[in-house]
Amino acid sequence: MANYCQECGKELISPNAEICPNCGVRLKEIVINRRSPVIAVVLSFFIWGLGQVYNGQFGKGIAYFVIGVLCVASLMILIGFLLVPLWWLIGMVDAYVSAKRINAGEDASRFINV
Repeated sequence: MANYCQECGKELISPNAEICPNCGVRLKEIVINRRSPVIAVVLSFFIWGLGQVYNGQFGKGIAYFVIGVLCVASLMILIGFLLVPLWWLIGMVDAYVSAKRINAGEDASRFINV
């Protein structure tokens, strides 16, 4: 059974071809860096920034961790009791939204994607 390119109509050598040898159009969608938003949230639940690292955003993950440590340090001046849960929640939401944007092929490079 012969397969044909949907762009140029030429017969394909192999039914498993990813690119048409005649016109160069991509025949199959390649999914790269699929990330599970649920896994990203769970990882961020346990350690600040780990969901961002899972999403491939290493610098952002390190920044989230460092800011989380600073929030814990601020517990001594009482503002930390507000900052720690707030930063924890922001980190989980950002990990979830970033994973969704990465999967959709959208830009997820903002520091906080809430």
